[in-house]
Amino acid sequence: MQQRFLPFFNQLLSQPLTTPLSGFWLIHSDEPLTAQWLIDACRPIWQANQQTIKRIELSSHQSWQTVISELDSLSLFGDTSAIIVTGNHKPKSDKGSKTDLLATLERLAKDTPHHLIWCLPKQDKKSLATKAIKLFDAHGIIIDGNLYDESMRQALLQTCAARLGVRLTADAWQMLMAHTENNLLTAHQNLWRLSLLHSDIVDDEQFKACLIDGAEFSVFDLSDNILAGNAPKALQILAHLKNTEVAPSIVLWALSKDARLIAQLHAGKDAQDLGIWRNKTALYINAARHTPPHIAQSWSLDLLDIDQAIKGIEDGDVWHLLQRLILSMCHATPFHH
Repeated sequence: MQQRFLPFFNQLLSQPLTTPLSGFWLIHSDEPLTAQWLIDACRPIWQANQQTIKRIELSSHQSWQTVISELDSLSLFGDTSAIIVTGNHKPKSDKGSKTDLLATLERLAKDTPHHLIWCLPKQDKKSLATKAIKLFDAHGIIIDGNLYDESMRQALLQTCAARLGVRLTADAWQMLMAHTENNLLTAHQNLWRLSLLHSDIVDDEQFKACLIDGAEFSVFDLSDNILAGNAPKALQILAHLKNTEVAPSIVLWALSKDARLIAQLHAGKDAQDLGIWRNKTALYINAARHTPPHIAQSWSLDLLDIDQAIKGIEDGDVWHLLQRLILSMCHATPFHH
């Protein structure tokens, strides 16, 4: 059985502590926080039902034998365990062997008093079709913990805000989402900070005063000015980011995102389908309209050069390369490959 994270998470939060958790759960996500929040929601239920919490890190597919040993054993008092499994090594089938991991797991999955949560990074369709994951689909629960657009991220953060007792105005929500774009952890940290400072509804001015990073500029300011074609301001912000020791990989991430979205708009994709915020739709559409397709295509090579320079694979001044790409994205120079 497959479930989306947020409705499953809300259902778990409302479950009585006296109802024990059991069976096989698998959560896959490119957001580590969703797996952690799932575990945090389970923890009070485990504790209320005296379930022993154990963690097992998979170092190879054979590590599943350790998981099986835990699942297959009961203490003298009949206590049950909550087992958190991490690692991308999948159990393999070895038909005819006494140690057929998949067959043994399937037997246990059908009727186990224990609770197992396997935490995986985001899985593509091919990975989800493997025998190991199909076992969880057939006999347990697969939880999709990925956030595919800004509306999903905001819905999850609204659940977190409610748990923290934080209420934001519509303008404050818009500012939070824009300021913490694609960063769930920073958004949650801001909500937590607001919960300590305010007991009433938080407006946008109060939110501004509580921004965690306190920086004069962020990569989101850089993005806005690049999309607007404001080269002098974009270079000023880049210099500020360099002087405040912001990692160049973070700047690269922001430029990569904008380059990708512009390329997708060129390909005819709808801005809303791409998850672009309404207040930034015009910026992206105008940037795409003023960028010749061959220039946008050349950015992928520039991004690769910067990535290799950051990793030390190629020689080059990373910040100079970033500056040249920003000028190209602002149409300030005819620079291209």
